[in-house]
Amino acid sequence: MRVDVYDWSSALKEFTLPWSELIAQGSYNPSLLPQWLDATLQAWGLAQNARVAVIRHGQRVVAVIPCLVRTQTVLGVPCRCLELCSNVFCYHAEIVCEGDTGAALEALLGHEQLPAWDVLRCVNVVAGGATATALRALPRKYAAALSAREGERSPYVTIDRDWKSFLQTRNKKLRANISRSQRLMKEAGETGMRWFEAGSDPRELLEAMLIVEAQSWKAAAGVAIVAGAPQCHYYERLLPWLTTHGILANVLYVKDKPVAYVLCAVSRGWVGQLKTSFVTGLKDAGSRVVDSSIERAFELGCKEYDFLGDTAPHKMRWTDHVRAHEDVWLFAPHLRGRALAGVKKLSDRMHRWRSARQQHPSTKTTEGAQTQ
Repeated sequence: MRVDVYDWSSALKEFTLPWSELIAQGSYNPSLLPQWLDATLQAWGLAQNARVAVIRHGQRVVAVIPCLVRTQTVLGVPCRCLELCSNVFCYHAEIVCEGDTGAALEALLGHEQLPAWDVLRCVNVVAGGATATALRALPRKYAAALSAREGERSPYVTIDRDWKSFLQTRNKKLRANISRSQRLMKEAGETGMRWFEAGSDPRELLEAMLIVEAQSWKAAAGVAIVAGAPQCHYYERLLPWLTTHGILANVLYVKDKPVAYVLCAVSRGWVGQLKTSFVTGLKDAGSRVVDSSIERAFELGCKEYDFLGDTAPHKMRWTDHVRAHEDVWLFAPHLRGRALAGVKKLSDRMHRWRSARQQHPSTKTTEGAQTQ
């Protein structure tokens, strides 16, 4: 295998086509596409720091691995972190590779142009997927130790029947809630549900999203999309691309004002719920747009509606299926890497201890120590 490392702009110019073909052939998540990753890196000001390893077998591109080298800390100890660019913002992360992912990783880690690193960090990779499996199988000359934590558990609905038949598989409470949200929004003055699909104006969609976000609980919590912030720049870049390559979004209007929205990406029968929000005090508006979004995916003949993110009660009422992920840290086979592995092991123990205390608060003694 031959490995060549390119800066971000050069990689986009020369390899967008074979990179995209690898993703299509391997049925990878579209958030791994170079155009989508570019929107992410540009919005967070990281494109200049990104490097792309292109791995060839003969003349054929067989893997593309975009990376960043950044300083991270483990229990306050700084370390040189080699990260997949998908760590910044991505869904169902994997290393894009045709064939042996382990061989591609070995080719990358053994490459002479690779910057010095202490930790290889892969966030939210699919548990049991090719990347997670390859990381665990790397020979010790590439990695002294590995640490893994459970990542997001993303609920999804498999679409294999019509909408009415599907609803019959769910409980009566769900069906009653759908009717309830429709009735309450009508009583509140619902004036329309606008759909943004192929060819829609992304500026109008973003404007509606910002209006809803500013009046949602997220604004008070400091996590709303705000004009001028990196997340807003991200959607400014991503929405035009989505409206050309696959989008399903709906905005609910009450008294001609936007009060709730759902933004989804669509790719090869997959529908992924990227973002949703509603105006504070109109919880049923949130239910109304989500219900309608899922129904629309059925009407379009899609194969899966993916809630993305982590489990939440409003997602789990729709499905019993969850896609597991994990965060994997791989430590370099030198003294500093081994030392950091020990620090990370301690950090993981503390994380498990805190999680256990949160789940079982009654196990604490009067002195505050955990009962064994």
